[in-house]
Amino acid sequence: MPSPPITIVAPPPPPPPPAVMAPTSLASKPPLVAPTGPIGAFMVELLIYNGSPFKDHWGYWVRSHTSPDIGVMIHATGDVRNGFVFEIKRSHDLQKTPNRPTMRVPLQWVDGKYFDEKAMLNNGERKIENVPVCPFETSAYKVKVPGKSLNTTSSAATPSRKITQKNCQTWIVESADQLLKDHIFSREVAIYLHAIEQ
Repeated sequence: MPSPPITIVAPPPPPPPPAVMAPTSLASKPPLVAPTGPIGAFMVELLIYNGSPFKDHWGYWVRSHTSPDIGVMIHATGDVRNGFVFEIKRSHDLQKTPNRPTMRVPLQWVDGKYFDEKAMLNNGERKIENVPVCPFETSAYKVKVPGKSLNTTSSAATPSRKITQKNCQTWIVESADQLLKDHIFSREVAIYLHAIEQ
């Protein structure tokens, strides 16, 4: 009687190599900011709004001294198709707006000499405008907001010419460079914003 065929079982495949975490750049970590700042200083934060499936929307947030949720939002609003406009939302209340930021990143305590709280907060009255009223806003305003950077099929642009799309994040990064140049922001803030731009 013949013996049954011998079945050879192959050993399982080797385990995958251990996951290697890419080193995180120090520049991509937010600046270390103390919970309380010098007397008279203002906390400036980066507001991030989820833009999925597009890039996130960014704006500066200057907190009032009375509440961390009431302050001034400074940003470039618009889109790559139509262009952007410089906008300041005064006495903006983050708790009363339906469009709340998904993230608030403290950037730096900025010396009070660069602000005029009464004018910035419009005496407590909500207002949307584009006229700077203090040195911080004036410095950011020096940077032109992006114009249209999305070409349509009917536009006369040469197809071989590469277009760099600029948006609200571009404006924040470039205005941070200007705020650094004007000795308002630290180098650490500008480097961080460059590192996280999408």
